[in-house]
Amino acid sequence: MEKTEETALNPSKVAAAAAETTKKESKDAEAQAAHPKRKHRRRNICLAVTAAIILAIVLVVVILAFTVFKAKEPSTTVDSISLQNLRISPDIARMNVDLNITLDVDLTVTNPNKVGFKYKNGSAFLNYRGELVGEVPIPAGKMSSDSTRPMNLTVTVMADRLLSNPQLIPDVASGVLTFSSLIKLSGKVAIFKIFKVSVDTTTTCDITIFVSNSTLGDQNCKYKAKL
Repeated sequence: MEKTEETALNPSKVAAAAAETTKKESKDAEAQAAHPKRKHRRRNICLAVTAAIILAIVLVVVILAFTVFKAKEPSTTVDSISLQNLRISPDIARMNVDLNITLDVDLTVTNPNKVGFKYKNGSAFLNYRGELVGEVPIPAGKMSSDSTRPMNLTVTVMADRLLSNPQLIPDVASGVLTFSSLIKLSGKVAIFKIFKVSVDTTTTCDITIFVSNSTLGDQNCKYKAKL
């Protein structure tokens, strides 16, 4: 009995047991501390991979936007201008001229881009010696990629404005009336619905009408587009 109590109270064995317990607790604590670190490391790796993928996608989109899908200038081309109606007769009693002039304009809008082109309401103007004498609206619309759209415009001269110009009677007497037309379209080219590029197209034409035989002379047109 005394021997058993002596063994139980042996200081060296008690110390060894305590050390073993402390060592086990230390290992458990280290294991518990290492688990959050591994979890945190895996999360950082996932975030880094995700960020790299997003960066690669953005880089590809930017490269395509400035190469294959780079915005190009849409154009508005006048295919033909014809004289639909011309009636000019002198009014001797009022010392004036009665007239009716209508022009038929065929034009083509071309979108050379690999993406769609959306344009706002536009207008076609007809000027005589710097004064507006005719106007026709062009409705807004959308065009698909690499497409063309024919348009037909009928422009009727506003007689009251034309008659108010003091140069009209001398020009009619000479047999030649000279007009200038201006066609304007503005819109946007949307690349991946992210990059939106504004586009303005302008077409100007000089139009000569021979009064004696009611015909048109050669038309000289100039085209301009701006991104």
